[in-house]
Amino acid sequence: MRGWLQPTLSRRLIGALMVAVLFFAVVVLAQDQLDIDEQIATNPGVRQTGLPLAAELDEVDDPVEAARMVDHLARVFNRQRQPSEVQTGRLLFQLYDRSGRLLYASADADPIARPGVGEQVLAGRNHWTWRHDGPRWSLRIAEPAISRGALFRFSCWELVKVMLPALPLMLLPIWLAVRTGMRPLRRFTRRIREMDAGQALAPLGMDLRYAELRPLGQAFDTLLLRLRERLQREQAFVHDAAHELRTPLAVIAAQAHVLAHAREPAARAEASAAMSSAIARSAHLAQQLLDLAALDGRASAPPDVVDLSILSAQLLAAQVGLARSRDIALSLEAPEKLPARLDRAAFQSILQNLLDNALRYVHEGARIEIELSPIASDGLRLVVADDGPGIDAQDHARIFDRFWRGSGHDQPGSGLGLAIVRQAATRLGGHVSVGTGLDGRGIRFELTVPASA
Repeated sequence: MRGWLQPTLSRRLIGALMVAVLFFAVVVLAQDQLDIDEQIATNPGVRQTGLPLAAELDEVDDPVEAARMVDHLARVFNRQRQPSEVQTGRLLFQLYDRSGRLLYASADADPIARPGVGEQVLAGRNHWTWRHDGPRWSLRIAEPAISRGALFRFSCWELVKVMLPALPLMLLPIWLAVRTGMRPLRRFTRRIREMDAGQALAPLGMDLRYAELRPLGQAFDTLLLRLRERLQREQAFVHDAAHELRTPLAVIAAQAHVLAHAREPAARAEASAAMSSAIARSAHLAQQLLDLAALDGRASAPPDVVDLSILSAQLLAAQVGLARSRDIALSLEAPEKLPARLDRAAFQSILQNLLDNALRYVHEGARIEIELSPIASDGLRLVVADDGPGIDAQDHARIFDRFWRGSGHDQPGSGLGLAIVRQAATRLGGHVSVGTGLDGRGIRFELTVPASA
């Protein structure tokens, strides 16, 4: 029973057809009632019956013959009227001469008074009447009036008798069309169900035949391609992460062995320092992996109003000690206040990683300049530039890849910092570009976040 209550496209279309048929029936009934009302008001059945009789009476001069003619036709008409739900009474005929003398009446009733078409109560019942005053005779006919309810029921029944045989003929083509039209979709569903794990991300490449269904197949194939690419990136990411973590863990294991067996204080101190460095590198890599995973997630923190000038100054202040120890000139050029509504953590990740990279790779006595400025209509621009060794221009397209590290650098690193920068920029709805740094040397990173983002 529950299966029959499940919504299906076939039932929906058949239901829509039934509603359309019902609406059509209502319109037809309404139009039918309007036509009946108009006919009763202008050309009822008594008028159509009386007009030929009045024309024949105009040719008769004898009152007796005229009365006999009306009596004969009255008997004929009433004999032909079979009792039914609609026709429930006999026609009433009256014949008067021009002086107003009654010549014939088929039943006792008051005289029909109104000329032309009208309504009148005769013998205690409402009648539709028609009166024709000719040159010799006044012919008057009355028919028992039918109630509006009876007329409506009669119209409904007549409509049902016409539509009931036609309804299956309308439903059958609809059912066949839906059944054959859904066949490609059922085949598509069966193909998905039969896919094994190895083929789960391979595009189906099915032709769903109909123009309305083809976008579904194309969208599904596009989704499978994106999922396959994402899975491949995640597999490569896991592989590279395991590879990066293996080196510091191997160092930690080796130095732990040295610490356990070394007897000389110098050897123990050297092993302890190497172990601390490897632990710090592992912790830094783990934190970057967590940051990247958080930025890869769909959900983002709700934007709040942040004064970027103050936030940038705080981040630089935390690095002043390291910069002074290496005689690095660290400067910030920014407005006194620069409030913006954005993801605070994403902007902080960008500036922190760009600053860390610059401090790690520039030489002693180098310069690192940070510029923060508003751009058109509440957008913003962040520039981090240095005069360090820089990166070859041919490698600029790869520097944002995960775990990629340029050659010629002896500084330890994971190759995730710039990947985090690009992902955080995407989270902000902005873009990061790379170019030549200060005085034609080093490297320059520019983040632009338009107001629309």
